[in-house]
Amino acid sequence: MADVLEFSPSVAEHPAYRRVRAGSRAFAVLFGGLLWAFAGLMAFGVWVVLFYRGGVISLGAPGGMISTDGHPPPGYVTFASLSLTHQLVYALVWIVRSAPMILLFWNLQGLFRLYARGQVFAVRNAQHLQWVGVALLADAALPFLCHLALSASGYEIDRNWAHLTSVQELLLGGLVLVIAQVMLVGREIEQDREGFV
Repeated sequence: MADVLEFSPSVAEHPAYRRVRAGSRAFAVLFGGLLWAFAGLMAFGVWVVLFYRGGVISLGAPGGMISTDGHPPPGYVTFASLSLTHQLVYALVWIVRSAPMILLFWNLQGLFRLYARGQVFAVRNAQHLQWVGVALLADAALPFLCHLALSASGYEIDRNWAHLTSVQELLLGGLVLVIAQVMLVGREIEQDREGFV
């Protein structure tokens, strides 16, 4: 039995099916672009924390700050003024906090590539959806977990970790995980049905 549900030729020739495949190709390109953009943003953030010596970008208790005059407001510090250990800690935090979005866009790109090839309700589709759910849950939980780690270690500067979007991501991540499980159960039911003559 195949692991991929392929459309019959009559369905594959239907205009709606062609539109779905074309739309899926467009989304695969979009998510691929976002993947590279977030990977570049992660690399740029690490560079800023470790090597940027100006005063335009700084960090304070309310979060990051970009000041156009190059002089951070009171209560903000430049990354250059931090110790090397502090810089390394914040570079690691930046990588950890950026990783879920890279995982998210990697799997969304993979999912829509499968749809563009006409593969739906396959195990690989459900696996991509599961990783999308995991990425959303991780992106929701990591601000709080990083806050706890930085607070316990004494390295915390940015205390702006509580965001309403984290609650939304938790709910959406859980929902996507359930949808992925439904897809897997539906696939198993379809395979069982194919086994009967």
